Amino acid sequence: MLRIIYIFLLVIIFSSNTNAADVKYHTAKVKVGENINNFLTRHQLSNSNCNIDLFCDINKIKNKNIIIALKEYKLPVKLYKFNGKSIRSTVGIKDKDLAKRIEAYNAKVKNLGIKPKSHLTKNLLWVPIEEIECYSNTEEKQIADSKEDEAPKTEALKKVTETNNITVLTPTTVMKRKGIKEIKVPLMGPEYEIVNIEDFSLEGQVYYIISGHGGPDPGAVCKDCPKMMCEDEYAYDVSLRLARNLMQHGATVHMIVQDKNDGIRDEEHLKCDNDEKLLGKSVIPLNQKKRLRERAENVNALYRKYKKKGVKIQKAIEIHVDSRNKNTRQDVFFYYNANNKASEKLANTVQEVFESKYAQHQKDRGYQGYVEGRGLYMVRNLAPTTLFVELANITNEEDHKRLVKNYNRQALANWLFEGLRK
Repeated sequence: MLRIIYIFLLVIIFSSNTNAADVKYHTAKVKVGENINNFLTRHQLSNSNCNIDLFCDINKIKNKNIIIALKEYKLPVKLYKFNGKSIRSTVGIKDKDLAKRIEAYNAKVKNLGIKPKSHLTKNLLWVPIEEIECYSNTEEKQIADSKEDEAPKTEALKKVTETNNITVLTPTTVMKRKGIKEIKVPLMGPEYEIVNIEDFSLEGQVYYIISGHGGPDPGAVCKDCPKMMCEDEYAYDVSLRLARNLMQHGATVHMIVQDKNDGIRDEEHLKCDNDEKLLGKSVIPLNQKKRLRERAENVNALYRKYKKKGVKIQKAIEIHVDSRNKNTRQDVFFYYNANNKASEKLANTVQEVFESKYAQHQKDRGYQGYVEGRGLYMVRNLAPTTLFVELANITNEEDHKRLVKNYNRQALANWLFEGLRK
């Protein structure tokens, strides 16, 4: 009798998952001695900071260090009734690589016996929401390792490198010798194009500033905001401000993505456009793999050139704005190359600066940003010491305030600069 009741309850639970708009979470009990990390790992889920945040959000957990043994919790895995056609149409996604990862996850949990094989569950699709909430806006996450990553340079890329079509913003050695105190950089816009040189403390150091997305890809878009916000515009504005800070101290700076019409802008709502170009000259391709490969190849070509000249300090920083659940307020966080100690050290150093600044200026709420190793395409494939930055959650109302105010964008650039120069 009890078995019949149990099966009846399962039917009620799973029958509610017929629409993607009305889904349930998979639940499981915590074993004695398990913490959140162990619990997630046992279910073949990442214990990344983002996934832990998702777990805590859906279970309304305030203290990440405490979960109760033998209690049943919702896992960050949504249950969808498979529509019999495809994973993409079932979940409502377009990304083929994402669909393949979801398929692989279902096969893994089924083979390991984590996913029940009964007739009640065989048509249920398990979708780790980390794949959508944490990675849907990180363009590099969608690039799988393949032979195509090692493909020869495209004709457009050859044209850029062979004609030396590179914007070196601060030829510091010549400037220092001639006693130049200011330079004119039109890329910064009419209000900021005159850059005053404060000192040459960063002379001989090279920085590559890469603002995320651009051209045909605006990145994350907030259509529910008072005015539409595009990730690439806000990332680009902070990138320019950071570049200007570095130049003021004699660094050589390369802006990998450039928009000649959009300098540093002080207005709150930055107009979305698609005229950004690679190094200011080459059209940014729509194809994602080609776009990232071209950026990486150009940075690495420059890196090799400077290395031959004896330059020892070269750093790359890629700047993005994240997109997560609109209720999630996200402080600045950082990814580094897990196989590169210098990259990890740089990420921790910059994060410590942000932690100290929040302690000074945000005492009422503290700082929840974090540092994490991540195998993103650009993080893995750039030769310089690399830092990947996510500034905020573009869909969160509180985070909007951090992005739309020009003084907040300048503060972000200042703090990034302070961490980079250490």
